[in-house]
Amino acid sequence: MIRMSNKKIGLGSEHPLCDSIQLARLILFFVTWSIDSLSHFIFRVSTVIIELTSLPLLLLPTIFSSSFGIYLALKSHEAIFGKTTGQPKLIDSGVYFWIRHPMYLGILMFCLAFFFAILSLASLGVLIIFFIIYDKMATYEEKDLIRILGQEYIVYHRRVPKWCPRFQIRKRE
Repeated sequence: MIRMSNKKIGLGSEHPLCDSIQLARLILFFVTWSIDSLSHFIFRVSTVIIELTSLPLLLLPTIFSSSFGIYLALKSHEAIFGKTTGQPKLIDSGVYFWIRHPMYLGILMFCLAFFFAILSLASLGVLIIFFIIYDKMATYEEKDLIRILGQEYIVYHRRVPKWCPRFQIRKRE
């Protein structure tokens, strides 16, 4: 990700439909999750498989997924929109040291927490579709960053994973 010092934030471009996709994704996920949850609890018909496990066992992944998702989203937002000075530059510290798309992964982790909350197969299906959409959006944005930053972003791209965070200590240079 790139941070800019003037009022325009971000040197690379977002996917042209990013905002529309985000809104549609949010609505679709919560509609699917709500309908599936309500149909399970009211009509006892749904794709919910929560009866196969105990609620306390689901609490841990639900709390972890939502907490990690919120952490990633907040820290990536802070890194991009925080105070800056100077020329535009590649952000490769903080959560961007671990993963190239922490904001998108944070949103997906938060949706994963809702899946764990009731174990709805319909919600899992929607989550998989969201992952595919976010992957395509991230790939689009990365091509633009490679075009703009060239070798600097290519090195970052090779060093930092796209989706699975690699937690390591940054070596002092």
